[in-house]
Amino acid sequence: HESIAHMLEEIPKDLVHEIIVVDGHSTDGTPELIRQLGYRVVSQEGAGYGMGVITGIKVASGDLITFMDADGSYDPEALSRMLLSIKDGHDMAFCSRYLPESGSEDDTPIRLLGNKLLTFVVRSLFGVQLTDVLFFYALGKKEVFENLDLTSPDFSICIEIPVKVHRLGYKYTEIPSRERKRLYGKS
Repeated sequence: HESIAHMLEEIPKDLVHEIIVVDGHSTDGTPELIRQLGYRVVSQEGAGYGMGVITGIKVASGDLITFMDADGSYDPEALSRMLLSIKDGHDMAFCSRYLPESGSEDDTPIRLLGNKLLTFVVRSLFGVQLTDVLFFYALGKKEVFENLDLTSPDFSICIEIPVKVHRLGYKYTEIPSRERKRLYGKS
């Protein structure tokens, strides 16, 4: 749980209304540590990454929602660029590791190939105009997230969200961001 404390301190507090940590039933003392640091912790409904995302959407009180993995791989500097995209009239801003001025310190050749292939399939089947469907670092309007009727309990939520955003005709964009090497743990 060392990485989550570091990651929480990096979040630009002038850009956020609230920070909620969704706990996936951990047993390593993380919820207690997060509360000691002064952050709100909620227990996720069910199990899996997608259920954590769905729980976060339900309890968030702000008009905009973003998600950050606890491993420190998401660059908080992208938040200001995502916010500008929303202010420019988009309903959702997705980050990409594969646009110019972006990149990944954690991608392996196999992951890169798999992501490129899956992105191609999602673009071909559903018309989603993104270059990186598996990098689930996005900012969107809460009302949009609530209208998506999300059901994926696992990592497939990373694809469910952009597909539904596209199909429902919401205005979305993609911005460059870098994926940092995870602070602790293994993928």
